[in-house]
Amino acid sequence: MTYIARICDNASNWQYPTRTATESKDSFHSMHGYGHEEWLFRFEWQISGWQYGFIQGVNKGGENRINRGDRVADVVLYTHSAAGRRYVARIRHLEFLDSAQAAAALEHYKKRGWYDRMLKEIENIGGDRSGLGNDDWASQVLNVRFRPDDLEWYSHDVFAKPGSTVSRNNRYQLVKITDTSELPSTATARRSVRKGQVTPPVQDSYFTSGGPGRECSPEHWMLVTALHERLLEEFPEGLISFEENFVDVMVTTPTQKILYEVKSDYSTRRVLRQAIGQLLEYAYYWDQPDMNQVKLVAVGRTELSTEDERYLRYLKTQLKLPLEYRQIKLPSEA
Repeated sequence: MTYIARICDNASNWQYPTRTATESKDSFHSMHGYGHEEWLFRFEWQISGWQYGFIQGVNKGGENRINRGDRVADVVLYTHSAAGRRYVARIRHLEFLDSAQAAAALEHYKKRGWYDRMLKEIENIGGDRSGLGNDDWASQVLNVRFRPDDLEWYSHDVFAKPGSTVSRNNRYQLVKITDTSELPSTATARRSVRKGQVTPPVQDSYFTSGGPGRECSPEHWMLVTALHERLLEEFPEGLISFEENFVDVMVTTPTQKILYEVKSDYSTRRVLRQAIGQLLEYAYYWDQPDMNQVKLVAVGRTELSTEDERYLRYLKTQLKLPLEYRQIKLPSEA
């Protein structure tokens, strides 16, 4: 599913507020001097490889959309610049956060000092910081997340053509595009690139104590907690450990060792891609255990597709790998 969404104009490539947008007098931006989306591409602010941010179109009706099962989509962003309605970027596999995810992500922002920096940057432009996270405007400071590799930029000279959906839309809302052929091609389509930024990266971070350099998103720990509750029921006599030799979760019984690698991506294909390599290394790089005594389990949020099942079955039957997949939903998805 593909949507378009308007974001306020910004002169810093959406890394911090610049007060350069021209908005109507009754808009949030005009009243407070900034928009919530002005930190959307602050790339040094990532949690376990995920970029969190805010899009006003998701704010409007977001919970209803999530309750209907709409959790991920491709979104094309555009802005009203002085030169016209300009395409900004396309984000593939953009995930919509529910209230629990949004609150957990904001808590990480606060722990790292990023939220305080946002408030300071609002003050730097003479803005009114009381609007940030105000329920009257937007109850969530963060409402989306995406992988930076899924971000595709438009050239700065790509503007909406007369008659297009973007040229007709004035409101900050998600608008579904049924004919994607009207959307122009991005300058960085399907290439793994990162847009440069005008501010130096800030080398501050918040790490878990499980291992050196190991950083996890809020969704990751929600899934680990939910998995732990299931494992306690399934293996009442087993030893359950976390982050032992960097394995997310490991269950040890007298006859078997089960390694679980948890990934919070909404795509099961991505979960398998990321988890399998780690599981193989954790299980076999240092040791060569009996294959019958080891089970490797990739854990994700969604069901396997037909293609996913065929791929996993091939790895198990042809390569004789003791691989399995397990779905564990976030508490809000259960």
